[in-house]
Formats: sequence, structure tokens, C-alpha cells
Amino acid sequence: MSNIYIGGEGNVQDPIFDNDACFEALVSELADEITGSCMIPMNLPRKEVKNIVKRAKKWFYKNYEYSVRENFIVLPVELFKSEHFKKTRSFLFPPLADGTEIYSVFACAPTGSNWGGSMDINFTQGDFAIERMMLGGTYGGSKTGAAAENLQYYVINESFFDLARQIIHNPISFQYSQLTHELRFTGETPNKNVVLEVYETIPDCALFGDEAFFRYCAAKIKISLGQKLGVFGFTLPGNVQVNPDLIQGMGEGELEAVIEEIKSDEGADWMMHS
Repeated sequence: MSNIYIGGEGNVQDPIFDNDACFEALVSELADEITGSCMIPMNLPRKEVKNIVKRAKKWFYKNYEYSVRENFIVLPVELFKSEHFKKTRSFLFPPLADGTEIYSVFACAPTGSNWGGSMDINFTQGDFAIERMMLGGTYGGSKTGAAAENLQYYVINESFFDLARQIIHNPISFQYSQLTHELRFTGETPNKNVVLEVYETIPDCALFGDEAFFRYCAAKIKISLGQKLGVFGFTLPGNVQVNPDLIQGMGEGELEAVIEEIKSDEGADWMMHS
């Protein structure tokens, strides 16, 4: 099995990943990619590999829609009466039970409000009534255009009602820091339970199994290898010369391809809120 690690373990920090087995499996696969399954004796220190993967995780959370998932969190009203909130008007979100974390909070509203917590048009229940309107206009002898106009008016009215709800039921003002995981309330103190719409990170095992994440890390490792070999110089046994510029160029080309693929794969229906 390929081993991308070299050097001692004495000064290595504690693992930064929520599942060491998944991380070791990722590293083994990366080592096979870099060394050509042990054909080329290329290695990086353990700490450098872990730092590359750690930074890759942060980049994916910010740019890759599948690295986060939408969820809801309820803050009981009792929390807003605590001494900590009265002093700081904020809460800190620790890591979740499965090792994930809250990456961003993009909506906040008291329970029982009609405000949906987003800018999406929320159609009311009653799809059967909509179908009757459309099919009745199509097969009931009237022109199809009449049914289309009725549906258009319905959409416009629902959009107006949704906007009106957001104005009448003012959302709670807040700020969330992705670096400190602090949620700070900047408006009036809520007097009901509060529901948060959040993006939370997916478990490491799920992210490490993604093909785009693997290619991104492999490209970063090749760039790092090329840079280090170019600085210090390196010769393989048998006086075989290493071409660091080629290794770095391969990594940069692969990295650019992965980033372009991620950007082109993003649908228009997804947007990360800060």
C-alpha cells in the first residue's frame, strides 16, 4: 500500500477530522494517485497532508453546494432569558453530535409566524383546485389562453401575498459569523421560540467520498510537491532527475479543471447566504 506520510509523529497535532478511518482511507487513495501505486517514491509530511485536506474542506463548504445541507434549529424562548444572552445578545453553536457544524444561518423567525423565512414563493395548499382551473379551461370548451391567464394571475397574487407577509411579520434581525460560530441578535428580543434555517456541513466521511473533493486534494498535493521539490531540489535513486515544474503544472491544470466543473455544476436554484 502506498504511504504518503514521512517523518516522525511526535510533533503532529491531534486529528482534526471526525472520523480517522475515513481520513486514512482518503489519504491511502491520494497516495496511490500521487505515487502511481508506489511506482514513484513521492511523499509529503503527514502534517502537510492534513493541512491540505483541512483547507480543502473550508473551500468546499464555501463553494460546493453538496458539501452542506439545509436544516432547521429551534431556539427555545427560555434561552433568551438567560444571563449569557442578556450580557452578549448572542449564542455560540458548538460542533453537532455527528462532528458537523453550523456553517451559515440564512433565516430566523419566531414560531407561529406566517413568514416563511426565505424569498421563495410559497404556494398555498390546494393543488387540486389549481388543476381544476387549468383542466377546466382546457377541456371545458374555453380557450387554453384563458387557463394560462388565470394561472398567471394566481402566481402574481401568491407572490404579492408572500411579500406582504414578510413586511407585516418582520423577520428577526441577526448576524452569524462562520469563523466564530456566534449568532448575534441585533434587533428586539424574541418573545417566542425561534426557528433558524441553516446550512450545516456534511460529515467528513461523506465529503471524503466525493470524487470532486478527491481530485481537488490530489491537485493541491501535486502543486505542493512541485513547489517544495523546486525549492530544495530532489534526485531519485539512480540519479534520476525530478521535474518539479511538470508536477506543479499538472496539479494546477487539474485544480483549474475541478474548480471550473464545480462552478458549471451549480444550478440556478442554489445560493449560499452569508
